[in-house]
Amino acid sequence: MSAKRLWGIWVVAMLISFLVQLLTIDVLPHIQQDEAQITDYGRLALHPESDWSVTWRVADGKPLLLWSYIGPLIAETSFHLFGPSGLGPRIASLIGGLLAASMALGWMLARKIPVYAAFGLSLALLLDPLFLLSQRMARVDSWVIALCLATCWVLHSELKKERNTLFRWQIMVAGGLTAMAALVWPSAVFLYPLIMLELVQLPESEKSGPRKWRNILINGVLFASGALIATGILVLPVLQSIVIIYNDMTTMFSQNIDSTKTLQERFFGVFQYQSWVKMLRAFAKTFSPILPILALLGAIAYRKHGAVVVVCLTAIGIIFSTLIYEFRVLYLVPYFLVLSSGLFLRSSDKPSSLLFKRASKGALILLILWSVGTSLFLRTILGTEGKTVRDREKIYEAANTGIGPGNYNVYLGFTYEFYFAGRTLGWNLYTPYIQYSFDNQGNWIREVNHVPDSKVIDLLNLMDYAIFPRGSVDEKLAYQLAEAGLRYKSTLYLGNEQPVRQRFTTENRDRDVLLWFLQGKESYGSYLIYSRDKPLANTTIPKLN
Repeated sequence: MSAKRLWGIWVVAMLISFLVQLLTIDVLPHIQQDEAQITDYGRLALHPESDWSVTWRVADGKPLLLWSYIGPLIAETSFHLFGPSGLGPRIASLIGGLLAASMALGWMLARKIPVYAAFGLSLALLLDPLFLLSQRMARVDSWVIALCLATCWVLHSELKKERNTLFRWQIMVAGGLTAMAALVWPSAVFLYPLIMLELVQLPESEKSGPRKWRNILINGVLFASGALIATGILVLPVLQSIVIIYNDMTTMFSQNIDSTKTLQERFFGVFQYQSWVKMLRAFAKTFSPILPILALLGAIAYRKHGAVVVVCLTAIGIIFSTLIYEFRVLYLVPYFLVLSSGLFLRSSDKPSSLLFKRASKGALILLILWSVGTSLFLRTILGTEGKTVRDREKIYEAANTGIGPGNYNVYLGFTYEFYFAGRTLGWNLYTPYIQYSFDNQGNWIREVNHVPDSKVIDLLNLMDYAIFPRGSVDEKLAYQLAEAGLRYKSTLYLGNEQPVRQRFTTENRDRDVLLWFLQGKESYGSYLIYSRDKPLANTTIPKLN
């Protein structure tokens, strides 16, 4: 098959996937915390002096600023481009997924993987249930993976050729892309071992001996130079806030690396079976169990991928030393793609049994059918059935009816679903940025919400309104609201009129976990609005800010 025809078929496959995803992207899953926070990080990148945020550090009385601003800026820009529905960040993330899968295809073709296998594995990445879930939640993982795979493609293709010059501008470009990935989102670090492997292997096509080590050093200097130049240029827009950002990042890291662990516990984490069970469970409950199995089989069948196994274990070790959850193990998928390709590289070697070839192709077909069936068919069916109860217009209508447009200070009691509607109506939105913890199965849980007490009351004293899920206002929170002069105003009914319950029920926990990762919350619940007798803010014509 010619390269032109192959890429033509690929474009058609991407277009079909994109259009099918658009059918239910508005309701599946429901509006998430991640998409609200990431978009708000982008707003703060443009307006670092802002005095409101849904990542509000209550104790310090300020927003949390993030140095990885490019990804959030993509979300914020897309929010303005696609309108007040808030669908823009999800669409932008889907576009990032298309780009990431395309980079994967180019990279695997450069690695001389059989065309059918490269195409099939790239399609599996495009439709991977966990990868697509991150896009449906408007996360920016897809853009990070796209940049990192583009780096691997650049390093593995043209740079494998013999060069007479010491200056290779492509290496500097690769370094720049690597730096940019970190400024899209910090999770890029989990793909750095894979990039470093490609960089170290550059001189393999050249003569061995002193010249090879000399070339490794030169390539490393060029790569680092490109990364430093790109970092210097990309940091300029946030330079005025760099000191604040640096201090805020200590808070961000403490909540994303489990600061309670000792250095020894982090080092030996990779040898603890509980960590491996958590990782495997993360893939299983997000409907992505097949690719890790193929990666293991590929690593066993194709011994020449020993270096890939090493860097994959390195990435796993980094993840285990921080926190193990679904959108962190997602970054292992590119490693699994390469390891899985070992099955097909082994099949193309001679001698290779006919049974092994058929089994490898059968496994690839199973992987593709599973991804297509879960991502394009099952999720579309579930999303279509839930369009009425999860319609985003319900949120806007409730916000407009319950509070209305105006320059109001509104406290969102972790009701992130009101973020895009609130911004459209001109509200200044506040939600505490809190420390999360984990249950014994590795699920995120919130144990402490509105603290410290005195600071929360001080913040509520500045609010015109507050919105909470029905059933979440306990005695302590009711006292804080009363002290701040906020009184119950009304209840908004958006579907399920039952009081808020725990994320997963005890009796059907496994089923609830699977359904949540497949479709999200089944419907919006009911909400309580608290207000003061005379709002502090002026009712002005709202701006999309």
